[in-house]
Amino acid sequence: MKNMKTGTRGFAGPRGLVVALVDAAPAGLVVAALVGTCLLARAHAQAPVAAPAAGSARPAAAAASQASLPAPADPAGAAAAAAEAPKEANPTTPTVRLVFKVVPPNIVTVTWGNKRLGIIKPKAPLIIERPRDSGPMDVVFKSQGYVTVHTRIYTFTNSTLAVKLTPVDKKNTIYGYREELPPDEAVAPNGAGGAGVAPLPAAGAP
Repeated sequence: MKNMKTGTRGFAGPRGLVVALVDAAPAGLVVAALVGTCLLARAHAQAPVAAPAAGSARPAAAAASQASLPAPADPAGAAAAAAEAPKEANPTTPTVRLVFKVVPPNIVTVTWGNKRLGIIKPKAPLIIERPRDSGPMDVVFKSQGYVTVHTRIYTFTNSTLAVKLTPVDKKNTIYGYREELPPDEAVAPNGAGGAGVAPLPAAGAP
């Protein structure tokens, strides 16, 4: 579009922007004006990027930080797993295996009522088999120089019974130990020394 009075030529840019080009202007100025107009139009045409909401950004950041942290240790669960006894390979067998041990290692005789089950040796525990679920067994451990131990073992599964032996001279260290009462002093007869007991008066005497 040419203006007849001024001798200029108009160029309609984007969004109604008009760039006036002078006929006598150098070609480089014209190209620069066109490039600037295009860049300005492109900047206005681009839509602004919406920033994420603060409420949604914080949970995402918290979740990412939690994912990067190592899992907390479970000392209680580890201790329980370590203390758990190994399960039987075949719990339906008709018999169970019972193992008897003592600490410190010594020669010990194990009896069940009037029946002698066997002898525990320093490097060889006593191992017997009993019918499954045949009831508890009240057993007795006897060893020379040690306090006799009465205890119980069950037969519903394979079991190991370890008993701590206490020397006779240290029996006062056992929980619930009571000192033996001294024997009563014998009453000496009258005239044999000591304070005698006065005889009872005869029947009918005044």
